[in-house]
Amino acid sequence: MITTFNFANIDEELEHFRDARDMRTFARKHGCDGIELQIFQDIEDTYLEDDMIQGIHLSFYNCWMDFWLENEKGLQNEFGNMQAAFQYYDGTNKAALIEKYRNELDRAQRHHAKYVVFHVSEITIDQSFHRQFDYTDEKVIDEACQIINLLLDGQGYNFDFLMENLWWPGLNFQDAAITKRLLDGVSYQHKGLMLDTGHLMNANPDLRTQAEAVTYIHKILDKHEEVIPWIKGIHLNASLSGEYVQQKLVLPYDPTEDYQEKCSRTFAHVFQIDQHRPFTDAGRQTIIKRINPKYITHELITRSRDELSEYMQLQKIDNYD
Repeated sequence: MITTFNFANIDEELEHFRDARDMRTFARKHGCDGIELQIFQDIEDTYLEDDMIQGIHLSFYNCWMDFWLENEKGLQNEFGNMQAAFQYYDGTNKAALIEKYRNELDRAQRHHAKYVVFHVSEITIDQSFHRQFDYTDEKVIDEACQIINLLLDGQGYNFDFLMENLWWPGLNFQDAAITKRLLDGVSYQHKGLMLDTGHLMNANPDLRTQAEAVTYIHKILDKHEEVIPWIKGIHLNASLSGEYVQQKLVLPYDPTEDYQEKCSRTFAHVFQIDQHRPFTDAGRQTIIKRINPKYITHELITRSRDELSEYMQLQKIDNYD
């Protein structure tokens, strides 16, 4: 089992470590083989070394379906005008998405990443508040399969391509048939799933304790027994934000702000939901043992190196190799 912690190569996180040697020492102290990297600047311009980059979390667009399907009305509703939409996607048609992801996949191959992570989900800003969705899980899955196959077929990549759950339409582990639909629809030989425990908790706003969350995750795995072997990775964290979500849903939603104002409000809203706190209940070990993943990542939101160290120690895992 390859163990990592999540890391974004932005300046403020790079400053947590003096150099590659210091990062390597920190990782080993916490039983990690390296990092799962989210790229924000050229890797070559930092102290990061290939042997520390075990996985790469690809970029993600919370909403992409309207752009992919050329639904101009949907894009106007989300961004206010087409110029803002084209700026967001850095292009005027679906080829922009393919080019962006292909560049990231080529980079992952170049840096010898063992796996990449790809979100299979769709949510607009307004929908994140009122939860009245335009697209079904099936539609998001089917379109995601088209993108994934275009990206991977015939490219000669050898990393694992792991598709991650969120709590929005798409891959959310609420229906085993839909999860299997995704796996069946992707032709890449080294495909798999990345189960994010916190995101799965977000799918059930009735949860109030981590013990309840452990029971819930096992119930989800019971329904997904057939696909458990495809769960090659776990993003380990906890998110018990159900009370906040239930309070928000009964409040009136005002969508009158402009796009940038809505973005600012939504950023804070989403991080109230998706907390990425330490998963400390001892039952987490039973989940890991049941899945026996190839990869496990301490995916935590922290403000400092000391806090990262503290959180990783709190959700320390057993080694089942």
